Amino acid sequence: MTSSPRLETSFDSRRDQRIVREWREERLRRLGVPPAHAALFADRVDWHAIADLVARGCPPTLALKIVH
Repeated sequence: MTSSPRLETSFDSRRDQRIVREWREERLRRLGVPPAHAALFADRVDWHAIADLVARGCPPTLALKIVH
């Protein structure tokens, strides 16, 4: 019987939070939100709500103002 590889189960909350924040910033930038605004609002807005507005034709900066 062979042993299965051990899964890494420890978490570094600061590192994980940074990764999530960077991911949110990237999503906002891909929606057309300027990089400075994406960095400022990444932890303050729901990017899904902004994506919905942009998909309906709302300019990204206006969508950010509406959601914020």
